[in-house]
Parts: sequence; structure tokens; C-alpha cells
Amino acid sequence: MVRKQKQGRSPLGGSVALLLALGLGSASAAGDPADVDAPASEPTAQALALADYRAMAARQASNYDSTQDISPEQMLLLLEVSERTGASLGQALATGEFESAKTWNDFVRPTLGNGSLGSATGVWQFIPSTFHLIIRKYGADLLAASSADEGSGRAALDLGAGPFSDARVRAIIRETVDGVRDRDDVELQLLRHNFTVLAFAKHYLSVESGAKTPEEDYLFHFLGARRGREILALARGEARHTLCVKQSLPSAPAGSKRPAIAATADERRAVLRARRILRSASIAAADSSATAGGFATLPRISARYGLSSELQRHGLVGKAPSLDASAVYRPSSRPPTGSAVWSSPDVVTSPRVSSQWGLPADSPVVTGNAGMFYRDGSAKTDPYTWAEFMSALTKRVQAKRQPAMVRAKYGVGFALKGGDMPGWTLDGDKRVETAELRHEISGSLLVPEKLITGPLDAMETRTYKERLAELIRQGEDLPLATLPPSVVSALRHLGLLSSDVADFDTDRPEVREALHAFRELVGKDDPDAPALVDRLMPAERVALEMYDWRVARYAALQRSQEAAMADALDLMGIKRLLKSHRRASKPHIAALQEALAEEGLQTQTRGRRPSKRLHFDGIAGKLTRGALDRFQLRSGLRQTHGLLDPVTLAMLGLPPMGRDIFLAPSGPQCLVQPELETAPSCETPRATGRIVFYSLIPRGEDSLPAWSDLLLAEAEIPEPPSEPEVSARQPGVLGD
Repeated sequence: MVRKQKQGRSPLGGSVALLLALGLGSASAAGDPADVDAPASEPTAQALALADYRAMAARQASNYDSTQDISPEQMLLLLEVSERTGASLGQALATGEFESAKTWNDFVRPTLGNGSLGSATGVWQFIPSTFHLIIRKYGADLLAASSADEGSGRAALDLGAGPFSDARVRAIIRETVDGVRDRDDVELQLLRHNFTVLAFAKHYLSVESGAKTPEEDYLFHFLGARRGREILALARGEARHTLCVKQSLPSAPAGSKRPAIAATADERRAVLRARRILRSASIAAADSSATAGGFATLPRISARYGLSSELQRHGLVGKAPSLDASAVYRPSSRPPTGSAVWSSPDVVTSPRVSSQWGLPADSPVVTGNAGMFYRDGSAKTDPYTWAEFMSALTKRVQAKRQPAMVRAKYGVGFALKGGDMPGWTLDGDKRVETAELRHEISGSLLVPEKLITGPLDAMETRTYKERLAELIRQGEDLPLATLPPSVVSALRHLGLLSSDVADFDTDRPEVREALHAFRELVGKDDPDAPALVDRLMPAERVALEMYDWRVARYAALQRSQEAAMADALDLMGIKRLLKSHRRASKPHIAALQEALAEEGLQTQTRGRRPSKRLHFDGIAGKLTRGALDRFQLRSGLRQTHGLLDPVTLAMLGLPPMGRDIFLAPSGPQCLVQPELETAPSCETPRATGRIVFYSLIPRGEDSLPAWSDLLLAEAEIPEPPSEPEVSARQPGVLGD
């Protein structure tokens, strides 16, 4: 199969950097014959490489094909940069989508009003001066963030792209930090086509501007921090209802008379009074809109008819009695028909919304971004007010929904900043919706839906990246018209594809419906290209494999519970045992109650004092049993209704509890006091480790681990004190 090079992409950009960082690649651009690190004896090769790269950038500068969408390489790199810097993944996606006009073209440039191209380029549209400023100030941070970190086990990120090797890119950045390269340096400015470098620069630009909201972040990037703050002051201050673009007054035709100007004192007073009424109406309308909780938008004013009927009625309610004798206001002799108009055009001209604080209509910012400043976009006849400008900007950058773009692109959420919407995370305080699934290991299993579709944790995120990088390395990062076996298995386990389907081409209605049902289930958008809507995208393939892995993991846990249930202790049956048995079990049950309380679950009715450590009585009741059931449900386990299976106890960090908990405590450091109602706590066992989720990747029923295999290797246990400690603990209270 011949792979088609996607337009607008650097031929060596994208996956090469991260593939090497993950140990999945073999060489970077350094091995290319057009490497700019070539010996000085071959300047022609270096010059040709740069010339070819600049020519390609020029050809792709006007490529606004919005069906391109973000590539798997870009998704991989953006996820890596967000992890390394702590940048909001959703915000980076939203601004990249908007800035690149949904093309994700590394070379795209804005088209100005006169038809020429602006100086900004790259997915996040950096102009030369801003890019130089950020690299000069934050280049050292960029190099550190992209370097290896032995402490976290993080590999170095290859920054090579286009004609530049990783070493060359790092050298250019270091020289810029040292002041050797200025804003006009050709090689430095070509790094704006390097997706990885530009993603880092986007983050550091947000750091530099000090933006607190997505709107501020985009505005400061779009106009610069100084101009951005000026516009914020206009949009949030008294000028918020003035136009954002200066409007030139129409010139009067030759020979026409100018409108009559009020000459007498009475006429001047009438004009001033009318202006006060107009101002009063505007303020009242804005205040009423803000009070209602919505966006304060002044009703539009028609140049032909004057004030809208809503504004005029609102502004004249308390003013009408003082206008009866006015030379400006003349009551109509006809009954009102729903809209009053100002008369006496000789005295008062049609009111206009001020554009005093607007940007010049012919400025490059306005002409190159007409859709941001005008209601009618390229027609450029109906500009927004500054308040409306901010409202439209909020919608454009999807300020409140930016994290939703992560699922829309990746098919999963991540436990990162801006990595997912809050509603996808399981909230134990709310009602838990469960889904009944089926798996070969466990048969039927009941699991909270959000445990399957919730955001990936750190280890799962690493697995997602490695799997996507593997597809890229193997050349399998293309849309598929036939589902691979791993995807078929996932769709079946999720209950989206019937086991009766044997043909897995996406042209089949059953397969197509299953694919679209999956997207709806997890919040994934259809591909931008209409021809790919019914194809399986690479990110969707990896996402489905991750979800299937989760289903298998919970199936293995529930099957392990079932296998060990014969030896499970009945928590509620303890109260029917002998008094000595109940007394001996209390420290163990108290340990269970404490572990459940650490998970945020209430196990007894005793009042809580935040300033004091909680004490647990070791008496199992309905609260303890209910807390155990809730913990099992939230953890993807079967609810045992009070049966203490070893798998549940292992997940709580406790050892198995069998008949041995009824034996009297013993040990050289533990004095037996049979006269006490409760046993000392010195012999309460502790688990040597917690359950390991990530070892539960079953390959079939025969490989199902026994519950005892679910514990970590024995951890180090501190040596007991050489001499018995005298403790003033109350009977039945666990020690630290």
C-alpha cells in the first residue's frame, strides 16, 4: 500500500520526534541527506535543503483545506507536550483548531484584506517578533522540558523536523537564548513550522501573558498582551456597547444642505435632553440584561428608524411627563401601532452607536479577521460592539467546552489539565449508573459505565501513547474500511456489535451503526472529511483497545471474586458468634472500617471531629456493609453484600480475613488482657501491598490469576520495638 502524504504537513515532522522519545523510531531527520548539520564542505546541500523547505512552506501557506484535521503524529506530540509542561490539552486543541482555520496545516498563513499573506504562520499563528520573544525568554525551559528525566523515567523528545535535526533545532534555540539570533533570522523563523516547538511556544506564550481564562489566553496571543488588556478593558467597562470597528461617516453629496443645527437656547436644551434620554435608555437596557444573568447586548439601532421600540419604551417610562412641552417629542395624533419614532429630524439626527474606541476598519487585524469583528463576516457592514466581540470570541474558542475537544479528537479523556470534562469522571457521591456487559472471562458483569469510559490515568495514558506511536511506526495510522480483530472484540464487549456479524467492512449497516454508536458513547466527533465519516480512525482504534482492556480487567477481578467466595467471611454474621470471637475480631473489623473511611465512605454513626483522629469500634453494622458495597461498585467489583472476599480486601490494602481473625492475639509485645471486652490492636495484620490493576490483562480463562496472585510482592515491614511500649490507648482503638 502506498501512503499518501497529507497536504500541509512537514514530510519529516510529526511522529518522528515522539517515536524516538518512546524508543519506537530508529533515526531522526539527522540522517536525511538534506540535513543542515552537513559538513561545511557541502554548503550547497544545506542551502538547497532550506530553499526546498521554504518553497514548500510558500506552496502550503494558502492551503485552507479544512478536511485535513489533526494528524495522529500531531495528536501524539501535543499530548506529550501537555504532559511535560502541564499545559491545558483542551485549550491547546481549541486554539490550534481556531488559529489554523481547522486545517492543522503547519504552514498556513492568514490572508489579508488586500489579498496578501500575513506574517503569522504555523498551527498557532506566531508572528516573527512574538516567536523570537518567547524563544529568547523561554528557550531554556523548552530545552529542559524536552530533555530526558531519569527521575520520572522520561525519555528525551526529538525536536527534529523538516530539514533540521534534533541537534540543530536545539542549537538554534540555544543561540536565540544567548542573543546570537534576532527576530529576522531565517532558520529561527522556519521553526514556526515545527509542530513540537510551536506547541511548546504556545504554552510559554500563555505563561508570559499571565492569561487567566481561555478568552484572555487567545486574545493575548491574537493581539499581544498590551493590546489584549486594552480590549478587555473596553469589553468589560463603560465602552462595552460601542462598536469595535471605527465607522467612517458617509460624505454628503455635492450641493446638498447640511442638517439644520439648533441655534436658539431652547433648541440646544432640547438636543441635550434627547441625548440624555438616549444614554439613559442604553444604560438601562444593559443593566437589565446583566441582571437577568445573560450577556448584556444592546438592541441594535437602525440608522433609518432611530431607536428600536424596546429601547424607546424602556427609556421613556419615567421621562414622558417632562417631555409634553418639548420641541423634540411630539405625541402622535394616531393610536400607537407598536413602534414610536423620533420626529423633528431638523433638530435631532438618527442616533448612532459610537465607534470612538473601535479599531480602524482598514487595519490588518480587522481586515485579516473579519469574522471576529463583523456580524456579517466578509461583508464588513455590521460590526460587533466590544461586548458582543467578547461574547463571539467565547463561542469561537469554546471557552467552557475546550476539554470536550480532547474526546472529540482522541476518543478518550485524560487525567491531565484540560484533559476531560468533569462529567466523565465517576463521582461516588452521586447515583452510579451501571452497564451490564459480557466477557468471555466472567460472563455477565455489572460495571459503572464511567469506569469504562472515564479519563485514562497516567499508566493508561502511557499505554495509549505507546500504542498510537506503534501504529505510526508500522504505517498503520490510516483510516480503515475494515475493522481489525481487536476493535471487533471491543465493540462486542461494549455491547455495540452483535456476535452474529461476520463481515466487518464499515460499509455494512451493522458495523457502521456500531462505529457511530461508539463515538456517541464516548464523545468522539466524526472525522472532518465527509469521505472518512464511516471509516475507523487511528485514534479510535487505540481508544477502543483501551476500553476493551478495561472491560477485561474488571471481568478478571469479578471472576477472581467468584472463585474465592467460598472462603469469604460473612461480615454481618460475626454478631451471632461467641463473645470471645466477637472480641477477637474487633481490631480486624476496625481496620476494615478505617480503610473504607479513607476512601470517603462512612462506616459508623459516631460524630466526626475534624480536629481529632477518627476511632473505629470494630462492630460491623449496616453502615459498614453499605460502605463495603459502595466501594465494590465504585471499584468495578461485584457487590457481595457483606461477604469479605480477598480481592476486595486486597484493593483496600488489607490481607485476607478468614477464621484466623477469631483467634486471640499473641506476641511478645502484646500483653493478653482477657478481662477487657476488646482485644489489643498490636496484632492487627496489615497488607503487604495493594492490588496491581495493570497486571490483569487476561489472555483467556486458563490464564486467570488466583486471588492470591493479585498482591504485590511482600513489602518491607518495620521491625517491632525492642521493648514493649506502654500505651494509653483505649480498648478497641487501633494504633497508628
